[in-house]
Amino acid sequence: MSTAAISEELQGKFDLGIWYTLFNWPDLTVAVQNQWGGPDSSDKRDWLAGQISELFASEPATDTEDVEVMLLQVLEDEFGVRLEDETEVNVAREIMAIKKEIMEGNTATVDRLQKKWEERKGKEVATGNVSVRESNQDAEWDSVDEESDEDEDQDVEMGDAPALVPAKPKPAPEVDEEGFTKVVGKKKR
Repeated sequence: MSTAAISEELQGKFDLGIWYTLFNWPDLTVAVQNQWGGPDSSDKRDWLAGQISELFASEPATDTEDVEVMLLQVLEDEFGVRLEDETEVNVAREIMAIKKEIMEGNTATVDRLQKKWEERKGKEVATGNVSVRESNQDAEWDSVDEESDEDEDQDVEMGDAPALVPAKPKPAPEVDEEGFTKVVGKKKR
């Protein structure tokens, strides 16, 4: 069966189920809260929900792996996030479970997610267990701009700067009897 064969009401419930699932995903919530996708990060989450719904509509044979790939791709392309915790697997599985239920005319999971959402009054999901590690994949190894992490964690007390030492005085230019100034190379001074 394809999602095109279900009623508009059930399609709407499926779309809501996708959105609630994405909204409850702590990794995506951290990316949205920190605006890693720019000032319209929240809109990008909504857009992603629409893209997943479209994927099912255009490709009825969409499976868990297809959803996982889309989640990873959008997080990397739109939010600059490369996941290593494999939470996209559970998100994709939950979306597939919702699809299966919806195809059977069952909206229990979506109704439960909606109730949970309403109880939170639209507040973001808790993100306490998300571990963020920054890395700059595009950086050049020999960049002089980068400092090691050790330098950032501690301030080094610097003493007074040494007194300036006057430079060697330049010799006066030699002028011959015709008024020409003799040019002397740096090594001969």
